[in-house]
Amino acid sequence: MERTETKNAEPIKMCDAALIEDMKLAVDIERLPTEFTFADIEEWIKKDQVKKLDGTPYPELSHELLLNYSLHTPITKKRKQKVLYSTPNGRLFSFNPFKPV
Repeated sequence: MERTETKNAEPIKMCDAALIEDMKLAVDIERLPTEFTFADIEEWIKKDQVKKLDGTPYPELSHELLLNYSLHTPITKKRKQKVLYSTPNGRLFSFNPFKPV
């Protein structure tokens, strides 16, 4: 679990960045849909028995941790865009920006 601190505020708890990378790979190989829900992620982790490279399980994931990651991760230098996006209501996640409706 990662933490990002803002000035004069409590640390923001976010999910493990390695899990986000695993999720990106799962989307690329179509184990997760392009736009996915938290339930899709839970099912994928359980079905594919997703673990860290060292074989240990990831810390328990919650909707809040995933949403915090999508809202507070900085724009990457390599891609010049955010890594994980969420809809305004936080129900869907994607690695591509959502188109305005």
